[in-house]
Amino acid sequence: MSKYRIGVLLYFRSIDGRLLLIRRSKNPNRNLWCAVGGKLEMDTGESPFECARREANEEVGMEIVDSNLSLRCILSEVDYESTGHWLMFVFDVSKPMESLPENIDEGEFGFFSRDELPGLDMPPLDKFILLERILKGNSKSLDSIHAGLGSTKNPAMIRFEETIG
Repeated sequence: MSKYRIGVLLYFRSIDGRLLLIRRSKNPNRNLWCAVGGKLEMDTGESPFECARREANEEVGMEIVDSNLSLRCILSEVDYESTGHWLMFVFDVSKPMESLPENIDEGEFGFFSRDELPGLDMPPLDKFILLERILKGNSKSLDSIHAGLGSTKNPAMIRFEETIG
């Protein structure tokens, strides 16, 4: 396997509690609804929290601080879409959004109620983690998840290495 990447995913909500997602216009996940996110700037030694703050500002124009971020999942994915291995830090953002952000080069934004989420075209593993972990149960829990080969399309194959809280 050639490379690995480290990134963040951010789950924002509107003032009325709807979840913000982006329908990606680029690969990976082209034409699918996903969390806002991006890759850590490894050459500067950027931390996951620094990356989350930067991506929030760059992608949705929101200034956030560390206390707005709740780390909910650390996800290790093996060879996601043949792009190499990924280590993702999944954050829940407590600061509500007042309005829908303007669309960006990465895609178009939408707010969705919890009832709309099961019917959306999302990556299966993302949908599983969002519906079964992020939006369910203890809002302060942290999951460590290993997604081996094949689990991207079949979330039943993921392994919960640890759940705290």
